[in-house]
Formats: sequence, C-alpha cells, structure tokens
Amino acid sequence: MLIASCPLRISLLGGSTDLEDFIQEHNSGQVISFPVNLYTYVAINKRHDDIFLIQYAKEETVTNISEIKNDVVKVVLEYFNINSPLTITLTSDIPSYGSGLAASSSFMISMIKVISSYKGLNLSDMEICNLALKLERKFNPLVGRQDTVGCGIKGFKHLFFDKKSNLPQIKLYNHSYFDNFSLQLISAGQGRKSTDVLKSLQLDKRICLYEDVDAGDKFIQSGDYDELNSLVLEAWIKKKKTSSLIANSDVLKIEAKLEHLMNSGIAAYKLCGAGNGGYMLVIKQKDYHISRSLDPGFMGTGIDIDIDNRGLSLWDL
Repeated sequence: MLIASCPLRISLLGGSTDLEDFIQEHNSGQVISFPVNLYTYVAINKRHDDIFLIQYAKEETVTNISEIKNDVVKVVLEYFNINSPLTITLTSDIPSYGSGLAASSSFMISMIKVISSYKGLNLSDMEICNLALKLERKFNPLVGRQDTVGCGIKGFKHLFFDKKSNLPQIKLYNHSYFDNFSLQLISAGQGRKSTDVLKSLQLDKRICLYEDVDAGDKFIQSGDYDELNSLVLEAWIKKKKTSSLIANSDVLKIEAKLEHLMNSGIAAYKLCGAGNGGYMLVIKQKDYHISRSLDPGFMGTGIDIDIDNRGLSLWDL
C-alpha cells in the first residue's frame, strides 16, 4: 500500500488576483499564503480482480477508468495511463468540500504523488504542483494559480504569478509570525460551489487586493505583525465588495460575533477561499481563548491550526 498526504492552505492576502482573468488583464497576480497542519490523504493498493474500487464520501466500483465519477481520480489515472485495478481511498482531516482551503488541489497533489510513485517516477514537489494545476483545470477551469503551489510547497511565502511564465516566483519568510499569534478555523457552512462565486467577481475591484500584498510583504519583512493583521482585516472587507455572493448569512453571523471581540484578544479574521461558506480564519493573541467569550455551541466546529512543517509526504507500507 502507498499513502500520500498534502497540506491544505490558507492565503492571507491577494486571493483572487491569482485567477487567469486578473493575470491576463494586469500582467501578474500575487498572494501571501501558507500550508496548514490539516491534510488530505490518498491511499492505493493493488487488486487481484478487474475492479477499480474508489472510496471517498461515496463509493464507486467500476471496471473502466472512463466510468469513474470522481474527477480527481479519473484525470490522474488517465494521465498516467493506469490499467491495473486498484483500490483508491481519499480522506481528509476535516470536511473538505467547499472548505475554502484548496482541498481539491490538495487531493490532486496527493493523488499525483501516490500514482507517480506507483509508476516508479520521482517528480519534484514543484513538478507535481504544476501538473496538478494542469489536470485540475480539465474539470475546474477557474481554479487559481495559487492553490496547488500553496498546498504543495512548504513555508510562509509570497507567490508572484507572471503572465509570461507558468512558474511562480516564490519568496519565503521566516515563521516568527506564528510564534506571536495563534490561528483557529470556524465553520461557516459547507457545500458551496466556488465556481459560482468566482464567476461573479468584479475584475476592477480586485486591484486593491493586489496592492495589499505589497504592503503585507513589507510588514512581514519588518516584523510589524500588528499592521499585517490590520491589513488582513481590511482586505477581507474589500474582498466582500468584489461579489455579492461572498458573504452569506452564516458568514455574516460569525463576523458579527467576532467584531465584538476585536478589542479583547482577536487580532483579525477573514473568510478562507472564494466565499459563500467554508471556514473563517481567526487570528488571536497567543494567550486568548476565544471559546470563553462566545455562546455555547458557537465554537463546536472550531479547529486550532498552525503552519505545516511536514509538507507533501509519502509512505510505502
């Protein structure tokens, strides 16, 4: 049995400037992001019959790859020309559909890692990320450039995407930001389709999100993390104005409660991903326990997280 895992990712600043419409219009996009210690997993093992058994939230039993309904599994098996029957199991540390944490890209990377290893190929992490973006766009053409490299490449980083190049420019930061603040995710409802939100984004209202990355980069390099957190919150307010679909009722309900805690330990918050559900990121002072300040049940889906230090991994069992 082979098992691969890949982190999920969070972008602090610049989300939606990595989409192709923005890059083509403005010649570049940029994001500040980091992978987190929540993971997707793909396990495969050989079978001795003529069946492909695919297990995830659903279960598929097929004899031909063309019959597979799971897009991630199907496009990877087709690309690597897999003919031998396999059992393939996909799982993750949190409910992943519509999470806003690039779960589909993370699953794609895990799937490529495990299948390429099964084929005896030794692909670099960047090669896997580039291939993952290419394959995911076969069924999700609006996926941004940040998602695969944000998940598959370790570190707190600035990602710059040039119109003339398929390869991102990556600048790594030290991790001292995470020594000063703790992070938590609050569920804002699952099941939204990011495609609907991405189609609704107004191009001209996203340029300010690009400019915020320049400011954030300076704050990180100078260690001015209070200013960085203020910028993250301001950028979230700006992002809501790029589409009426971003902030649904669940998001607004959580935001209203968090606003009351801004002077008592919460430094910033923002919704992860495209919007209309997923997870709200809360940035807190290290000694602050948010659950003590909220009504019972509000933090039932709260998840403490940190920056990933494991990266893309493989186990041969």
